[in-house]
Amino acid sequence: MEYELLLEKMVKLLSKTNYVVLATASKDGIVTASKMCVIAEGTTLYFQTDSKFEKARNIIENPNVAITIENIYFKGQATIIGHPSENQYFVEKMKERHYQTYENYTDLPNQILIKVSLTECRIWGIWQNNDIGDNVVKEESIKVLNLKNKQLTKIKCDNLKGGY
Repeated sequence: MEYELLLEKMVKLLSKTNYVVLATASKDGIVTASKMCVIAEGTTLYFQTDSKFEKARNIIENPNVAITIENIYFKGQATIIGHPSENQYFVEKMKERHYQTYENYTDLPNQILIKVSLTECRIWGIWQNNDIGDNVVKEESIKVLNLKNKQLTKIKCDNLKGGY
């Protein structure tokens, strides 16, 4: 029950999110992070980038990525799925949510569309509970949603007690 509730909240958060921080790593473990315009569809994220950028090369070498939104951390598997203009869902959502980025970049020939299938979500200590006003729920554990196995685990974390 708690897994389903947290999954629903996480999907709702993703649907409203315009920007994320994407971390990638090369096959040698060299890490880079970038702020990205993102389009969400359930637990799948889409973003576009230049095929010559480091993050694109990293994804080819190592498809494991990490994404953060506020205090929520995700792991996922990235796949290059073609040119952004070939995906109608992506194009429509980019026009709605990131019009200037769409106009400036989407039709450029060197752009690629990357799909990230999220595999794990970690909620760190604080969860904004918008269902009941602006109440903030404070936890003493990190909640880990395994999106592949549909399981919830908790990691006890003493430093989450008290003030934030």
